[in-house]
Amino acid sequence: MFKKLFHSAVFNSWFSGIVSLISSLIALPIVITKLSVEEINVWLLFSSIVVLSQGVQFGFNSTFSRFIVYVYNGVRIDEFKNLRFKSEMKTKSCFDENEFLRVFNLMRFIYLFVTILYFVLLCLVGITILSKPLNSLVNPIDGWIAGSIIAISTTLNLYFSYHQNFMLGINKVALLQRITGVINFFGIGIILLVFYFNPTLISLVFIYQVITLIVLFSIIYYSKKEFSNICFKDPYFKFDKELFHIVWHYAWKSGITILVSNLIRHMSVLIVSQFFSPAISASFLFTRKVFNIIENFTMITFQARLPVIAKYRGIADFDKLIPFLKQTQYITYGVFLLGYIILITGGEYILSFLNSNVRLGSHALIILFSFSTFMTRWGGMTLAISNQSNNVVEHINAVVVITVYSLIVFLGFVSLGVEVFPFALTLSMFAVAPFIIKYTYKYLFTTFWTYEKNVCIPYFASLTLINIIYLYYLKHTDSFTFF
Repeated sequence: MFKKLFHSAVFNSWFSGIVSLISSLIALPIVITKLSVEEINVWLLFSSIVVLSQGVQFGFNSTFSRFIVYVYNGVRIDEFKNLRFKSEMKTKSCFDENEFLRVFNLMRFIYLFVTILYFVLLCLVGITILSKPLNSLVNPIDGWIAGSIIAISTTLNLYFSYHQNFMLGINKVALLQRITGVINFFGIGIILLVFYFNPTLISLVFIYQVITLIVLFSIIYYSKKEFSNICFKDPYFKFDKELFHIVWHYAWKSGITILVSNLIRHMSVLIVSQFFSPAISASFLFTRKVFNIIENFTMITFQARLPVIAKYRGIADFDKLIPFLKQTQYITYGVFLLGYIILITGGEYILSFLNSNVRLGSHALIILFSFSTFMTRWGGMTLAISNQSNNVVEHINAVVVITVYSLIVFLGFVSLGVEVFPFALTLSMFAVAPFIIKYTYKYLFTTFWTYEKNVCIPYFASLTLINIIYLYYLKHTDSFTFF
């Protein structure tokens, strides 16, 4: 069993996710108690830059990972455009080294271009934005040194992230997550030592970025080993115009989806922080953060198996694909329901035990978040599965969702208060559901009812039943009004 867990993509992803969560949580109390207001402001700005560096890939990461899966498993580049219509598995699919190198070499070229663009923009825009807050520090030099460390680290991470795409494409998810988890686990001890002996802005930035770079260079080391095992030719930089048109056709759609997703994520934060009291805002943001953690673990579970899903779909092995998909989603929905049950049964007790200054939001807010999170995960997984068919329609879904979401928030903001945000997201997902159903299930050569009657629908019914029981319990133990 230990050997099975050691090589399990899902288990290693859970381990890495938990360690990363603990590592990020360790910094929070130190930052808010040991640093000055000016330093906290700079720390948050640096955090935003790190997030930005991860988002500027604009959909290239998922597209290249998927394409590597295809060519690694014998799918030819000229099949990519019509892959969604592929319904029968070939008797023999052979790995073509030249096809593989075309994808790999273009990926390196694109990441070099994106990294140069990012670094130039960071220098031009970053210096302008950071000048005032950094110069307001007691020691501005330390701030500029910390900023330089962030710039170098994020630039290196952005460029060499093609190694991570490669590892995902050849289904080394377990190895990738194990490297990340183990290094971050030992890094926690180093972080605690730095926090204890020298908790300054520059030391915090330095130690976190050093650990990040250790993870990066470890991934590069193993990536090069794996590459040499499957390719005898050396990679080179070349712009393949024909292949780029194919890549761009899918990458920009994923990029639009990322932008819209971030817009929805930050819209509620900006509005609540501006129009509600600090107590209500803190409660809303805390509840949202808890559901984000639950959602992240459901995503980790699903994403750990995406390379295998892409493999089976690329070669059209539906006999293995459909059972594997269902098993993956059983685990994913199960993780979500388990996390939600723990939240509603033990969340308040844990906060009381910790003597927390912030509480979870209203019961209505919690219930609405449970439905909005479930629906976004259903939509996200369904569209991700569709992407593995090279049927990328998530950008259209994103436009519909942001339109309906914004309209409902505008109309219901005054009457519903903070509850309007998960309510609007839930309704927007129901509004876009017919589109998702129409354009995704047919390329699995099935129907919504045939597939989901034993997958999503029972779990959604279970969530509804859990919330009914939760409401019944609340009415008999506490005064409760839904809105």
